[in-house]
Amino acid sequence: MSRRISVLMYGDCPELQRCDLDLSITRLDADDWKQSGDLDARAFDVVVLNTRAGDDTPVECVRAFQQLAPSCATLMIAEPDALDQVRRGIEAGLTDHLIRCGTADEMAPLLTHALEKIQRQSYLKTRFHESERRFWTFFEHSPLGLVILNLSGKCEHANPAFVDLVGRDVDELRSLRLVDLVDEEDEPIWRPLREELCGKARDFVRLDQKLVHKSGEPRWVSFACAAMRDADGEPAYLLGMARDRTKRKRIQDQLQHADKMQAMGRLAGGVAHDFNNLLTIVSSHCFIMRDAIDNPDKLSWSIERIMTATQRGSKLTRQLLTFGRHQALETEPVDLNELLGKMKVVLDSLFGKTIFVELALGEEVRSVLANRSQFEQIIMNLALNARDAMDDGGRFSVRTYNLDIHTPSSAVPADLPRGKYTVLEVRDTGSGMPTDVQQRAFEPFFTTKEIGQGTGLGLSTVYGVVNQNQGHITVDSEEGRGTTFTIYFPALTQDSATPPKLRRVRQGTPTNGTETILLVEDEDELRLPLKNLLESKGYFVLDAANAEEALEESRNFGGSIDLLLTDVIMPGINGVALADAITGDRPETAVILMSGYTADTLAMNPAAAQERKLIQKPFGMDILSRTIRHMLKTP
Repeated sequence: MSRRISVLMYGDCPELQRCDLDLSITRLDADDWKQSGDLDARAFDVVVLNTRAGDDTPVECVRAFQQLAPSCATLMIAEPDALDQVRRGIEAGLTDHLIRCGTADEMAPLLTHALEKIQRQSYLKTRFHESERRFWTFFEHSPLGLVILNLSGKCEHANPAFVDLVGRDVDELRSLRLVDLVDEEDEPIWRPLREELCGKARDFVRLDQKLVHKSGEPRWVSFACAAMRDADGEPAYLLGMARDRTKRKRIQDQLQHADKMQAMGRLAGGVAHDFNNLLTIVSSHCFIMRDAIDNPDKLSWSIERIMTATQRGSKLTRQLLTFGRHQALETEPVDLNELLGKMKVVLDSLFGKTIFVELALGEEVRSVLANRSQFEQIIMNLALNARDAMDDGGRFSVRTYNLDIHTPSSAVPADLPRGKYTVLEVRDTGSGMPTDVQQRAFEPFFTTKEIGQGTGLGLSTVYGVVNQNQGHITVDSEEGRGTTFTIYFPALTQDSATPPKLRRVRQGTPTNGTETILLVEDEDELRLPLKNLLESKGYFVLDAANAEEALEESRNFGGSIDLLLTDVIMPGINGVALADAITGDRPETAVILMSGYTADTLAMNPAAAQERKLIQKPFGMDILSRTIRHMLKTP
């Protein structure tokens, strides 16, 4: 910082000659003051003005340099009787002053100190202006969208990148707060973060959020915001930085859609293959039955094969709906330890003598709200996979324990919310999976088995069941060292709002009835045989092909309608809305809903699954008969 100081001097100032500084002095006399405009005022660091009473030229000089070179300092050395000039110089913008109170030698150290102080201030001011210039250059030309906010979140300035991002110019932005630009879904996230920044709780926040362009189109951004503080450490304003991720987000969505379509292609191929086989079985036996109409043994044999094929088709459909999370289920509190204890015998039989089955059941493991049969399906599917991976024998172990997540941890999946969980851990010592197989393990119809040895639905079904029960599943595997599946289920606690356990339909022999049933089914090929079967059981059946016909039948029928048996998915009014209308006029009418795909419709009325009975297609007449007797509250 000790560089030559460029000085413009007015008047006689012997003290300046005696300063112990490297000075470059240019004189400015009163005679050529009027021509001072020809000087390059910005070339000087300081103007030293010697003044005495009655001389107003130094004051005029101060005013002139305030206009010509505001960054140039002015220093007045005044005689004791020239205090009025000093006062007026200060009013004009004088930087500093000295009152002459001794000889030139005595005043030289004071002048030296004053010049050094001015030099330091000038240096700091230059650095500050340079820093400010660099900041604004960066601000204006940055590819990041930058916005300056006051502490209330109102926009004070924005760079061109941010203007382009939100489609509003700077003047328009100054009338808005950042929250006015944030998508409604993200407002609850941004508000508390701004309060934390303004309240000293945080200096910096980073989040992904969605801004809204003036056109209404969304803009996905990575947004960061820093609290800029004053000299006392208090927040002064906020600097927001937004990186546009809209194109990247759209590309990701397109890739995900492509992956989804690819999976759907495999799904469609697998379904077509399996169902074509089943249809071939059914059609083949229909031909056999037609040719063997007088042979009871052949008829019985074909009927059994057709029933077996329909059961296989029903099982495949349930697996697909579970994978797609479109199956409505009856749930109840399930004790995993109890369920596993009952399955131990089945697991021992499944694995045989070459694989040791081990249960490590935790103490007082919390129950979960789920469908019992689906939990059995999870365990059996994982067990079958483990058996296939241990051709030479090994160990299959199942562990249960409680887990409470209070804070994020690297020990659990990052997207697992805080709360209480019941954990099911299934481990085998089999061949394990390479990384690329692990990444696709839960895809439908993806399998590493030989053609004909597996459908590829096992793990995708497990994944679907876990997600349908608001759970989370991870897989950890290494070639040659086995595989571990860890499943986290939300646990039932004493204060959980647990729906009442649904009664199980009695498994006794179906009984006949004499009640009146309104049957509604838009498929003629299904409605007519159902009507015949119900009438053969003694029921009086009113049938309708759609909801409109059903409502007409209900209005015209003078007697009581004991039960409404309706399909859920129908053209026009769906089965749930029809049930609402019928029971509104006939509150005593019981309701059974039947469908193979119900989630979207039942979502319109969540209570429907609890208040009414749902049976999944396909179903047998024995199941339907028992369900009807259960709903009519008679044996």
